[in-house]
Amino acid sequence: MNTSAQTYDIVLANGRVIDPETYMDGTFNVGINGGKIAAISAEPLEGREVVDATGKIVSPGFIDLHAHCMNIASNRMQAFDGLTTALELEAGMLPVGEFYDTCAAEGRPINYGVSAGWLVARTVTLSPEKAVNGKPVPTITYTLGNFDATAWVENPAHGDELQGILDLVEQGLKEGGIGIGFAWGYAPGAGLKECREIWKLAKKYERPTYTHIQNLSMLDPNSGVRNVIELIGLAGATGAHTHICHWNSTSLRDIPIIVDVVRQAQHAGLPVTTEAYVYGAGNSAIGAAEFDPRDVEDRMGIEWSDFTLVKNMHDFGSKEEFVTAREANPGDSVVVHFLREDDNPHDASLLDMSVMYPGTAICTDGLPNVAADGSFYEGRDWPLPAGLNNHPRASGNYSRFLRKWVRERGVMSWMDAIRHASLNPALILQDTVPGMKNKGRMQQGADADIIVFDPNTVSEQADFQNPVKVSKGMHHVMVNGTFLIRDEQLDTEAMPGQAIRAPIVD
Repeated sequence: MNTSAQTYDIVLANGRVIDPETYMDGTFNVGINGGKIAAISAEPLEGREVVDATGKIVSPGFIDLHAHCMNIASNRMQAFDGLTTALELEAGMLPVGEFYDTCAAEGRPINYGVSAGWLVARTVTLSPEKAVNGKPVPTITYTLGNFDATAWVENPAHGDELQGILDLVEQGLKEGGIGIGFAWGYAPGAGLKECREIWKLAKKYERPTYTHIQNLSMLDPNSGVRNVIELIGLAGATGAHTHICHWNSTSLRDIPIIVDVVRQAQHAGLPVTTEAYVYGAGNSAIGAAEFDPRDVEDRMGIEWSDFTLVKNMHDFGSKEEFVTAREANPGDSVVVHFLREDDNPHDASLLDMSVMYPGTAICTDGLPNVAADGSFYEGRDWPLPAGLNNHPRASGNYSRFLRKWVRERGVMSWMDAIRHASLNPALILQDTVPGMKNKGRMQQGADADIIVFDPNTVSEQADFQNPVKVSKGMHHVMVNGTFLIRDEQLDTEAMPGQAIRAPIVD
């Protein structure tokens, strides 16, 4: 086509444009019209706005399949880390329709979406006192606020109870849930018969399951290796796409075994995919079953000092201190270090196995920022108020990936890193959400979810001492053709995020 005769809404000029699907990598001009990439040309383009991208990389925005921080404040932090889409797929939420309606009414800086949450369906079915007006609430605060009940965590579901769970999850799928969030590790009482019914339901709707394995453990007979083999068995027995969430953390130091198991399953043609974040430290509610203090040290191969209470960033010193905090506020956010990759070369090599595995999607598993009283921050102030804490992955996961794996260590190319952060998650989802075929790519006709970053300076600034700091180096971030960040400045009025949603079924 003759691009020189057209005038585009916006032109990104003279940047190093990288498309991870076609492996295009060169200096081009990108013309954007109506929220879409209209042209990519080596020749100059005319634009109503022309933004000089010389010396910068122009790539698809990053897509997080596993983000629990689904609010405006968190979205803004994510955008500075290169995210243009953040999805809550592991835990999921219910009611799905209410979640989407709320986001649309409030507006969102980046694209958003959710799976149908088996965990909350289990909560209101087996611990009905936790329902609010007879139903769950579609927020992460609600999901993590129910650890003082035990029935939904410990009890198996049979008969009418199991059918009640399935009915709630199926309704979530009908309302456009992007598969089934199956956070098995938080409800270890669920058995394989229940799992099989969930997987059959996923297959019925041709949507994935997104699973946190049952046992955070390296000890047989109930090890994480066993759970992964069980998940692969469910994929084989039902044909349902089985996505293993954050396998960097749930595999612990057994990642060499689990990588081999998954590789063999994929070579056999089973629909199994993976994701990983780039830290050797996890983050969840202190009252979660996986942190059962009776045996957590042995199962995870850690010490009590490896736990940090997020609201005050205090490292625990003893089992007694941990148990006291757990009993007082089971929903409090806690960080656990299972690898020390910055100090230990062997631990770094274990993390590499999960992060660099072909086809893996980079994710964050990030929670919202935490105030001093332990509550999640839901305000809209920008800059964020002082005194908030978090795991730094919620602020700097992707920039850390680019800095450490590409620029400093040189163990991945810019092309491969961008593929892991953008195209791979789009490929995992595109059979479920056809619109994902237009994301994760720098191609004519693709959605203009675009980041422009400096390869020489892009870096996280957050760490475990100062975890709530925006990343640097993202000069421009566009969502659906609208600048959310321009010249490293956030537009607090911009809410260009759109829903990522599976087809609604009447």
